[in-house]
Amino acid sequence: MMFRLYRWVGCLLLLGLTTGLYAQPVTPADYHLNAYTLHDAALGDIRYYISAEGLTSKRPLLLLLDGSGHLPLALLVKEPRRMEVMNTFDSDLLKLANRFHVVMISKPGVPFCDTIQVQRDTVTMEDVDRLLPMPYIYRHKGGLEWRAQAAARVIDAVCAKFPVDPARVVVYGYSEGAQVAPKVAMLNKKVTHCASIFGSGLNQLYDFIVDARQQAAKGHISYAAAQRRVDSLLQLFEDIYQHPQDTRQEWESNTYQRWASYGAEPPVQQFTQLNIPLFVVAGIHDTNSPIYSLDYLPLEFLRLGKKNLTYKVYPVDHFFRNTANPQDTNDYKSQMLNALLQWLKVR
Repeated sequence: MMFRLYRWVGCLLLLGLTTGLYAQPVTPADYHLNAYTLHDAALGDIRYYISAEGLTSKRPLLLLLDGSGHLPLALLVKEPRRMEVMNTFDSDLLKLANRFHVVMISKPGVPFCDTIQVQRDTVTMEDVDRLLPMPYIYRHKGGLEWRAQAAARVIDAVCAKFPVDPARVVVYGYSEGAQVAPKVAMLNKKVTHCASIFGSGLNQLYDFIVDARQQAAKGHISYAAAQRRVDSLLQLFEDIYQHPQDTRQEWESNTYQRWASYGAEPPVQQFTQLNIPLFVVAGIHDTNSPIYSLDYLPLEFLRLGKKNLTYKVYPVDHFFRNTANPQDTNDYKSQMLNALLQWLKVR
C-alpha cells in the first residue's frame, strides 16, 4: 500500500462530521456501543466496543479493523465557531448492528475519543498530524502483530461473553486493517469468514518501487531518476529489515518497527494458507492500495487450485469514488456491502 499517500487514511475513511455547538457524539454510548477492556500481560490493555443492540440474541460476529495511523475512533475538533467529530470507522458497517454483533478495537494506547483545537474554521490533516502526536504505547506496539493478536483475543472474549453464531465469525478489514484481517484468521480458528477491502496482496514496500517505475513510464521522471529512487529505497528497506524492532527511527511518519511488521510476511502467504471463505475487494483507480498488488491473489489461487477466494473489483479509488468519471452516480459502496452480505448469506 502506498502509505505515504494517505498517512491518515483511517481518518479519511468516510468522515462522519457533526457540526454545531451542541453535545457531540464522543463516547461509545453515543454510538450505541458498550465498552470493555481486556488486560493482557504481553499486549497490555485492549479496548474494544460491541454494538449494544441485541446483545442477548444469538447473532453472527462482525469484527471491524480500521485503517492506518494512531487516530482515535472519534476525534473531536474544536474550531472558533463550531465543533466537528471525525470518525475513523465506517458508519455504514456500524448500521449492520441489527444483524451482527459489531465489534471495533482501539489501537494500542489510543483512547476511543481525543480532542484537538484549531484557530480557524477549517481543519486539515496537517493540523491533525501536528496537534495529535503519536502516543508512546502506539509507537512501541502499533504494528501488525499487536493488531492481529489483540483482535484474536477480542474474538475469544466476545464469543465467551455473548451469544455468537459460531457459523459466522467474520473479520472485516479496510486498508491497513485489510492486511491485518488474514493474520487474525490465521491466529484464531473461530474465524469462519475473512473480508479484506482495499488492502494488499504483496509486500507493501514493493508499492514504492513500482511507483517509481510507473512515474518513469508515464514520463513524469526519467528512467535514470527512477533507478536512483529504487536504489535508494532498497537501501532504506535493507536498514528497516536489519532493525525490525526500532521504534526511534522513522520513515514516512512511521517507525521502522511498524514497517518491518507489515513487511515481514506478505498477505498472499496468509491468504493462501487459509481455507475459509475469503472476500477481497480492489479499486481500479485506487492509488493508495494499487490494484496490481491485489490482482496477484486470484492468480496465485489459480496456481494452487484453491477455490475459496471471491475477488471483487470496482471502478473506484480508495474511498469508493469513481475519480475517472466524476459524473458516475453509482453507489459502489452499497454494491460492495450487498455483495458482502450475499457472500455471508446474511439477510
